[in-house]
Amino acid sequence: MDTLTPSFAGETNCMRSSEEEEEEEEEEEKEDGDEEHQEGEKDESAVQKQKRPAWAPSFFLRIDKEMYHFVGQDIIIEEALDSYAGMIWPAAVSLCHYLDTHRQQLSLVDKAVLEIGAGTGLVSVVAALLGAWVTATDLPVVLSNLRVNLSRNTRGRCRHTPQVAALSWGYDLENTYPTSVYHYDYVLAADVVYHHDFLDELLVTMKHFCKPGTTLIWANKVRFETDLTFTENFKMAFHTSLLAEDGEMKIFKATCREEEGEGDVGMEVKNLLKEDGVGRREEAEDEDEPSREKQDEVMADGDYEEGPSWSANEDITGQVHTKPTHVQQDRALSWALGISIGIGKDIYHYAGQDILIHESIDSYGAVMWPAALALCSFLDNNRQRVNLQGKEVLELGSGTGLVTIVASLLGASVTATDLPEVLGNLRANVMRNTRDRCRHTPQVKTLSWGYDLENTYPTSVYHYDYVLAADVVYHHDFLDELLVTMKHFCQPGTTLIWANKVRFETDLTFTENFKKAFHTSLLAEDGEMKIFTATCRD
Repeated sequence: MDTLTPSFAGETNCMRSSEEEEEEEEEEEKEDGDEEHQEGEKDESAVQKQKRPAWAPSFFLRIDKEMYHFVGQDIIIEEALDSYAGMIWPAAVSLCHYLDTHRQQLSLVDKAVLEIGAGTGLVSVVAALLGAWVTATDLPVVLSNLRVNLSRNTRGRCRHTPQVAALSWGYDLENTYPTSVYHYDYVLAADVVYHHDFLDELLVTMKHFCKPGTTLIWANKVRFETDLTFTENFKMAFHTSLLAEDGEMKIFKATCREEEGEGDVGMEVKNLLKEDGVGRREEAEDEDEPSREKQDEVMADGDYEEGPSWSANEDITGQVHTKPTHVQQDRALSWALGISIGIGKDIYHYAGQDILIHESIDSYGAVMWPAALALCSFLDNNRQRVNLQGKEVLELGSGTGLVTIVASLLGASVTATDLPEVLGNLRANVMRNTRDRCRHTPQVKTLSWGYDLENTYPTSVYHYDYVLAADVVYHHDFLDELLVTMKHFCQPGTTLIWANKVRFETDLTFTENFKKAFHTSLLAEDGEMKIFTATCRD
């Protein structure tokens, strides 16, 4: 067991001097002036005028920035006063210090890591900088500030882009985070035990994610008698050891008791907790439901194990829909236009792999559409004609991510793009189905179609061999912006492949404009389903 040195907090604490603060204020004023000048010159599209940045935090009050130094990097953390989770707590700093100074004992490189109660995100940032594939979780109200801190401190620095997901502690996690799908090498938690009424739910949540093969690391500073009670229950629920301590600050390591056939002890604890919490769960059930829906949209990655009760059906486009007959027997086909209820899981088979796709009901982009299936089938069956090996590929309007996943499995380096509200589910699907399967890790980015793309995606920097788009032409008011976006990315040397099912008269009008804008040819056709290839006229 290690002793936490009192000096470590000084080494990693807030390192802002008054001079640095003045310099940053001057820089911010200058940036604000530049932004105002640029805004006066921009001809923004209707979408961009209405859209907030994906990372914009929704603080009640913003606190000053603090700088920490871990893993050889300066980490800037913004706090907020929206909740307890909006502040840095001492156990988070202690855990970061321990992870940074014990890299041999706890190697996080390429490990799947889940953080419970991520708060401002400092622990997740450090774990990501140490090479882990991190999913940071907290209540929905905290995610804005958490997301901006993660993005600011990990972009361009990490092997794996950390993910952010909503997670409410409780007893219904098998529905939202089934253990057959979500498995982690490490679960991290820092200062999650404080003065609140959900300690029973917290312990149940720890048990849910700490399965055989998982190591739970919990850092805590004792403040109340309830901390001591929770610690005793924690020791009863897991095999525990004390990694480090400094006075009231302790860092525990835990593994599940089921690994050595002692699962009955843990189950007794869980059942006792469950009995105590039944009344409170029933009262809070209606309040928890929206967050559960959100959790399904932005769930983190994991390995999927196919159950015995799945059946496959092949349709005319050549794709296989594998569906759970006991869950979705009354549900329409995965590409049916009328899906408006239920967040379903579908399995498709392309590039020799089973692909598990979660759908959502937050927007058109979160549902599977037929042109995506047709394009995936075409790419899979025409690998010589359209060779994606080692190619740079951009997908417009990625939606659930199926086309991006298939292109990645076929060897491409893919960037999937869509509107911010779609990215949570898109990112989870892409991660789940490409991890350890692909030559290149696909990227997920925000892209709003429009006229100002030279500023956000300058053609001198962003060049792609292929641009893919499937069912991006539907009943919306941004067809002009879509065509401009296609023209922006389809430069000399780029091939655009667009799959579409004709539904409205506007589809026909767009198709005519598309043919005028590019050199086009028809790759495949099946009734109203068409796949075009295009190159620029310049």
